[in-house]
Amino acid sequence: MKKLLSPLCLVLALAALIGGFATLAVPPPEVGIELHRARVEGEEDYQELLEQSLERERWKRTWTIVALFASAVILTAAGFLTLSGSARP
Repeated sequence: MKKLLSPLCLVLALAALIGGFATLAVPPPEVGIELHRARVEGEEDYQELLEQSLERERWKRTWTIVALFASAVILTAAGFLTLSGSARP
């Protein structure tokens, strides 16, 4: 099982990097038609709700990207730290 730990960590790190760059490639959430309509019609409560929802989606995307890249770094470090040395005395 110990022989599989290092390659597994490195494969998971690669998957996290791919996921992070894929998430970066997708455009961030934008203002929708409903929010524009609420601004024009003066529906302040609905506008505030939609703006909070948009801000929450942007934060979720940001933290997802941060988490994916951080996990890639951690998994890479763990992968190299768990490598068994063949030239040890």
